[in-house]
Amino acid sequence: MTMADQQSFIVTARKWRPLKFSDVVGQEHITTTLKNAIKSDRIHHAYLFTGPRGVGKTTCARILARAVNCPNAVDFEPCNQCQTCTDMLEGRSVDIIEIDGASNNSVDDVRKLRDNAKYAPMSGRYKMYIIDEVHMLSTAAFNALLKTLEEPPPHLIFVFATTEIHKVPATILSRCQRYDFRRMEIDTIVQQLQHIASNEGITIDDGSLVAVAKKADGSMRDAQSIFDQVVAFCGMTIRYADVSMALHLIDLDFYFGLSEAVREHDVQRMFDMARQVIGRGYDLQECLIGLLEHFRNILTVIATKGTQLIDASQADRERYAAEAALFTKADVVRIMTLISQGEAILRQNPPQPRIRFEFTLVQLATMDSTIELSDLLKRLGTANAGLGPGSPSRPFERSAPAPTVRAESPATAPLSVSSLSAANIALRWDAFLETLPETLVFIKGVSKQAAMLTIEFTDVGVLLRPHADVLYHQLEGRIAALKSHLKQFFGAPLGVQLFPVDTTVAETSSTDPNGAPALLPEDLLPIERSIVELFHARRVVSRG
Repeated sequence: MTMADQQSFIVTARKWRPLKFSDVVGQEHITTTLKNAIKSDRIHHAYLFTGPRGVGKTTCARILARAVNCPNAVDFEPCNQCQTCTDMLEGRSVDIIEIDGASNNSVDDVRKLRDNAKYAPMSGRYKMYIIDEVHMLSTAAFNALLKTLEEPPPHLIFVFATTEIHKVPATILSRCQRYDFRRMEIDTIVQQLQHIASNEGITIDDGSLVAVAKKADGSMRDAQSIFDQVVAFCGMTIRYADVSMALHLIDLDFYFGLSEAVREHDVQRMFDMARQVIGRGYDLQECLIGLLEHFRNILTVIATKGTQLIDASQADRERYAAEAALFTKADVVRIMTLISQGEAILRQNPPQPRIRFEFTLVQLATMDSTIELSDLLKRLGTANAGLGPGSPSRPFERSAPAPTVRAESPATAPLSVSSLSAANIALRWDAFLETLPETLVFIKGVSKQAAMLTIEFTDVGVLLRPHADVLYHQLEGRIAALKSHLKQFFGAPLGVQLFPVDTTVAETSSTDPNGAPALLPEDLLPIERSIVELFHARRVVSRG
């Protein structure tokens, strides 16, 4: 690029700054009101423009200044061609004074403003003071401004702009017409960037436009600045992969990979993906925020049966539609809760954030699936209906040990889904217990003691009702492993429902009538005996 080219380059935010009310996008509720005020000659002496950064507050103030002073206004829009308009556009007008509230916030600055305000405009109808970031004025400065603001000369207009309306005193607010500027919607930013790119001869795909719009966080000015950055990196042809590299974004494929690891309970993959995030230098909190948005998109598809609420390209919306079919609403809500908790912890800058981040991902991968109660009842009703006349409608309950069945290897005698039933699961339960690994072998002992654990079987899985808190917590930590082993043995996934301990049960005394400690039952396993001795556990029986 030559020196002349460098001098002639104008950043996009300045080059494409709106010059008329009709050019302002996303703020039609304000531009229409201002035009109607000019049309009806009901121009207020003080306006307060509030809203996020980069949404058009100062731009609208400048357009208003030209519109009320332009002698050649067409449809109450400035012509931008006359001497009055060009002087304002080029910053030569003495009637339009822009003040930065952050650097001119003293009482003396306001006194100078007040002294100059009484003089009539040099040309045009009005003199206008535009004070940006007005909330930065000191309390004394606001007080010095009150009198002029309440009784201004007929030729004077004030326009105050602020991003922090709560810092403006109520005495100032009550003397102004307030206009609230909206955050720019993703679609609005995308359309404007596409318009700019077309006129600049730049080719950019939909994914890149959406990525830039999201990064801008509702600010059109930020979006245009980011657009310049992307063009500088990618040139005149912009692709999403290059945009991700230029802006250091986490690719959407990565989030789909994380949701796949959640579905498959793949803890190892979670650790691998956490290492990728850290190795590439991504911000861990931003990664969780992005993952939260990813599952938010999945939830909207489940809830609305459509993808219209997703800010993404059409191809990505189709991917979300397919992904949502693999999750339930209850599971997604629980996933989002865990992500939100992890993000809140990282926001506090805890020690060893990597471990906190990895722990959140591992929690997601080890989370058990949920089933809606209505769906479960419906499936149980269907199963009971197939048992025939005279068959019990309640789940098959194991009140006594089932007949001993020879343990068969899952590889040699797998059961298909159609062959599973409550009676079939109960029949093979003892054989299943014989195959338990060391980490689950305690279940074999307690399953033979009705006072410790009640086991019920249904056509969709196993119901576990422990009668001691210590046993409940021991089972709770091993549900995932138990489900995995059940699937391996029976050849099909089985649900496992763990119920909390019923507190409305009668407890057997741990002492004999004379107050001496009761002897521990001889049939307790060593681990059970240790639990009883350590936690002073007592056997309980259900009230009949």
